[in-house]
Amino acid sequence: MHENSFIGTLRGLWSIKEELKLKVFYLSLTFLLMMGCMVLWRPLKMAVFSKMVGAQFIPEAKLYFILILIPLILLYSKMVDVLRRHQLLYCFTLFHAIGGLIFYFFLSHPAYGIANTETSSSRILGWLFYFFMESFDAFFSTTFWSFADSVNNLKDAKNYYGFFVSGSKIGGIISAGILYLVLTYAPVNNQLFLLPGTLLVGSLFLMGAAFTIHKLITKVPDDYMHGYKATYKLETAQKEPHVQTWKEWLCSPIDGLIIIAKNPYVLGIFSLIVFYEVVNVIFDYHVALEADALNKTVGGMTAYYAFYYFLINIVGLVISMLGTTPILRNLGFRLSLFIFPLLCMFLVTISIIFPVAGMVFFVSIGLRSFNYAFNHPTREILYIPTTKDIKFKAKAWSDAFGARMAKSFGSLFNVAMKGAAPSFVLLSSVGLSLGLTSLWLIVVYFLGRTLQNAIDNKQVIGQASQKADQN
Repeated sequence: MHENSFIGTLRGLWSIKEELKLKVFYLSLTFLLMMGCMVLWRPLKMAVFSKMVGAQFIPEAKLYFILILIPLILLYSKMVDVLRRHQLLYCFTLFHAIGGLIFYFFLSHPAYGIANTETSSSRILGWLFYFFMESFDAFFSTTFWSFADSVNNLKDAKNYYGFFVSGSKIGGIISAGILYLVLTYAPVNNQLFLLPGTLLVGSLFLMGAAFTIHKLITKVPDDYMHGYKATYKLETAQKEPHVQTWKEWLCSPIDGLIIIAKNPYVLGIFSLIVFYEVVNVIFDYHVALEADALNKTVGGMTAYYAFYYFLINIVGLVISMLGTTPILRNLGFRLSLFIFPLLCMFLVTISIIFPVAGMVFFVSIGLRSFNYAFNHPTREILYIPTTKDIKFKAKAWSDAFGARMAKSFGSLFNVAMKGAAPSFVLLSSVGLSLGLTSLWLIVVYFLGRTLQNAIDNKQVIGQASQKADQN
């Protein structure tokens, strides 16, 4: 009797309501395909840039991309005003699918592509490829999670966001595992053909993701696509067409940035992204230098990163299946927000107790795994009781611009540390990381309290400031 009760409890942790199975399936499949592409492309991004331009220019590349990112966010913000939620996902997936096909052609070229083994900062294709991949990375989570946040309520998020993450981890494991095996056992000469082929496969994955979103929209009844009830009522009441003034039209692209500056809650979410990205980019740079030193070819370095992301997704799948859903269902939102910064403190502290390259590698895997599998879906719940402008415009500035600004700060730190003694670099990295995670704990306390207050009072966060702006 006791055993049956225990089994029933375990099944309950991962149960899905019958009427929501189709929505959970299509969203999980969409994320699986998008992550499958991400895991194929991200190792190639680092490898191609390192061997075409040089790994030592990675911090500078992150800084230069900020100049490209700002007009991209402005364009995205205008698209939020004119497109429906799912159409933004169509645009993201299909634009990058076409871009992947274009770079597939150029990287396959015998003179301009990876067959040319010259490493030089003047190789424009390497820079353009890195910036294209950074644009994919910058808007990857924003477009999927903004859509997911808008079609799920708080109860659905607590119960099913772990499933979406598990789907993405499965896609990552399959893609990274196959890429690693192919590059490890294929002859070196064939790698010149196989590496650009990953761009072709990734483009097909993105086209598949666009198709699954289409199936979701057409197959799932509208009653299950409304999301947070108070937000849905607010958006329904505002369906009257609003003619923008010239001032509103000009300010529309930077609405998200204005919201972040004015709303303490949204600024808090923004700071969570900054804290994580600064810590992550510091450790990520050490991994990149180690990978470049150990591997002399694009194929070898791509295989190294494929194995790196394979491990990240394996660990992430275990966390999402055994941790994310059960913890969110049993601990709730507020306590769950504290778990990741505490884990960051633990992982960073380990790196100073065991200051070796292998430990930095595994700390980096731990940071990324727990972020993707637990921190990210937990953080996304904070957006659910918010207005559309916060979910899409402010989120784009936070996820894309905020993350890149944080990476730029981390890159400046890495540049400043060039030439310093390794022990001093590690000690400085750990000191900065522990300081940021301490601030992180203070911010999540404030965010959790504000979120709970909005839920208890059935409020929409950002509604008051939105009304004030309209008046």
